[in-house]
Amino acid sequence: MQKRRIDVLCDALDDFGRGIVRVDGKAVFVPDLLPGERATIETVFSFGKMKECRLLSRKNDSPDRVKPSCPYYPRCGGCQLMHLSYPAQLLFKKRKVEHLLRKFAKVDIQAEPTCGLEEPMRYRNKVQKPIRKVRGKICAGFYKTGTHDLVNVVDCLAETELSAKITNEVLYLMRKFHYVPYDEDEETGDVRHLLIKVSSVYDEALVTLVVLDSNLPGGRAFAQELMAKIPEVKGVVFNVNSRKTNVILGEKDVPVFGATRIRDRIFDKDFYISTHSFYQTNPLQIERLYKTAIDLSGAGKDDVVLDAYCGTGTIGLSIADRVKEVLGVEIVPEAVEDAKENARMNNVQNARFLCKDCTEYLQSGKRKFDIVIMDPPRKGSTPEFLSALRKIRPRRIVYVSCDPATLARDVSLLKEDYLVEKVVPVDMFPNSLHVETVCALSLKK
Repeated sequence: MQKRRIDVLCDALDDFGRGIVRVDGKAVFVPDLLPGERATIETVFSFGKMKECRLLSRKNDSPDRVKPSCPYYPRCGGCQLMHLSYPAQLLFKKRKVEHLLRKFAKVDIQAEPTCGLEEPMRYRNKVQKPIRKVRGKICAGFYKTGTHDLVNVVDCLAETELSAKITNEVLYLMRKFHYVPYDEDEETGDVRHLLIKVSSVYDEALVTLVVLDSNLPGGRAFAQELMAKIPEVKGVVFNVNSRKTNVILGEKDVPVFGATRIRDRIFDKDFYISTHSFYQTNPLQIERLYKTAIDLSGAGKDDVVLDAYCGTGTIGLSIADRVKEVLGVEIVPEAVEDAKENARMNNVQNARFLCKDCTEYLQSGKRKFDIVIMDPPRKGSTPEFLSALRKIRPRRIVYVSCDPATLARDVSLLKEDYLVEKVVPVDMFPNSLHVETVCALSLKK
């Protein structure tokens, strides 16, 4: 194993926020290094290939470097850019979207400036935390990057103060009721994860414990005591996941006590949120994100809209007032039931929701649509869905993406028939590498 110390100058950031330096004419990626900073690094080679690159010391600080406000940064893997000023984060995300569209879709377009927050803290209405035993103590927190080593986080600056309060009370009650944290190596214990969803408008929260077995002794008393101590908690649910997997939620929800869903509000409509239903995690940016998507759709009163991967129907119901008809398609049954209830609750008469696989539904060719708004999961859509989309030829497609890499991959399959008109990054996840992107495509004449 060969080690080498080198003085370098950082000239850019890669898509993962690492500094890019040149060593013997080749790009090397250094964590915690910003453009314009000089540093001494150590490279470690094994069998002629670089195995590791370490930052030993910085010679100067970039004007964009700031002191992270979180005491757990960067040990906790939840945030990756807290050492970078917020304006510089927004510029980084704009350039990241542009770079990935050029790289994977061969589309050279200038994105709009990233839509940011005035205060990029305390924005998450949903947190999911592993529950583990650390040095003999029951803890909740987040994993170090690339590991399953838990960092005990007492108060995460991305979550709401209510969420942090709920976490600490749950840990106290776990000790009181003798609930055992999950042991990944032994595959034993009672509680694997804690999932908290908080309303941004109403004083409501839903607590879900991911457990190996729903028959925990004293479960009802546990829930009642939690709700008595924190009245904002309207219900407690046990989600059963006994599989050896990194997937957090299992398929079975068992109501323990109280409500199984809470409400939030977007524009002038209320929406139910349950354990399994997808809902944007940054309520401060939801209306900006959806307004961007709706405005870019160019929807009018005679248009029929497909809301693909619709979740609880938030986008479809938000656009329903503008159009003739909305059809939402989603594969998660619980989300579809929430979407139907959301339509009834808001008296929306021109929106329907189907529990089907989006790809299979579009391949059936049963309907034509003027506009398709699609908000797929992080892994993106499928070639089959995009092929079927090209066959029905909607006038416009609005793609809402939480991963610009999969967005670019999918745009590359659409660009033969569709022109990329506008790209708008929206910062739904401040201090992290993630960026939401709204991409508007129009059918070529």
